Amino acid sequence: MKRCFINDGMTGESIKNMLRCFHPQLKRLASGETIMRYSDKIEKIGLLMEGEAALHALDADGNDSLLESYGPQDLFGELFHLPLEGLEYLVEAKADCRVLFIDYTHIITPCENVCPHHSQLINNLFLMAAQRSQALSLHLNILNQTSIRKKLLTYLNWLRGTSGRNPVIVPMTLSALAEYLCVDRSAMTREIRLMNKEGILQSSRREFLLLD
Repeated sequence: MKRCFINDGMTGESIKNMLRCFHPQLKRLASGETIMRYSDKIEKIGLLMEGEAALHALDADGNDSLLESYGPQDLFGELFHLPLEGLEYLVEAKADCRVLFIDYTHIITPCENVCPHHSQLINNLFLMAAQRSQALSLHLNILNQTSIRKKLLTYLNWLRGTSGRNPVIVPMTLSALAEYLCVDRSAMTREIRLMNKEGILQSSRREFLLLD
């Protein structure tokens, strides 16, 4: 599925009108700050304008799981990940960020002018929610693999298939990748070195060339 963005199909003028209609809030956040904590109801969505962020889930024992990483033009909020009972979901800034917040009620409640850009926005959000579900299915498939090697190759082959490129560049640090795969960073690094030695791939930092 081709990646969808919130402003797809909208003109510059439509975007200006939409911003006036939705009364968004623009905030700047420093690296390490919490951008949003999820609740059990949909309150708002966040659009990352600049910077990097990540969604984490914390259980009652304080165990931290990385669910998603975000870059510019990515959306996040309860609309995409309603929290499970017993888990705390929070979006954390991984670099200095600018985030545009939009109240969910402004999105689902048409304005009196019944603006065409409103319908386009809802359509885009529907597609983005579908893509988020697709990303979650991918993550579950990766976690179900029985070894570090299989997890790595499943993820790298998915990157190659979606980008149409080889080598591929992993869009996160290797530490974040290990967290995403739910494996030990040192063990993952050893496995990458072994796959290089066996001629399965060639890697340099975050760049991987698959040789199969």
